[in-house]
Amino acid sequence: MSAPDYFVCLDCETPCYDFEWEKDKLSAIICPICGNEEIDRFLTPDEVDALEGDDR
Repeated sequence: MSAPDYFVCLDCETPCYDFEWEKDKLSAIICPICGNEEIDRFLTPDEVDALEGDDR
């Protein structure tokens, strides 16, 4: 799996382009808007789209 172009912060919905990708997974990220650093609080754009599709 290749790295996505960005991740979306679930706390403030900001796209975050500066992150570390190791062994096909997110290894470090910091949201520039809210300061969130919890890896499990970020999703790829495709994962966000899938969640939004569940709400319809």
